Amino acid sequence: MSDTPDRSTTWADTLRRPWTALVAAAAVVLGPAASTASALMQANAAPLRQTPTPHRRL
Repeated sequence: MSDTPDRSTTWADTLRRPWTALVAAAAVVLGPAASTASALMQANAAPLRQTPTPHRRL
C-alpha cells in the first residue's frame, strides 16, 4: 500500500494546469474582442443615414 491518499481531480488541480490557465486567459482577452468585432461588422453593414440638407431662403 502506498502512504499517499488517492486524490480526485478538483478545481484547484484543474486550475494549476498550464493549458487551463492559457485557455482562460485567451477567453478573457479574445471574448470581448470578438463581440466588438461583430458589433462593428454589423454597424458597417447598415445603410448610411442620409443627413437632411438645410433649406436655403433667398
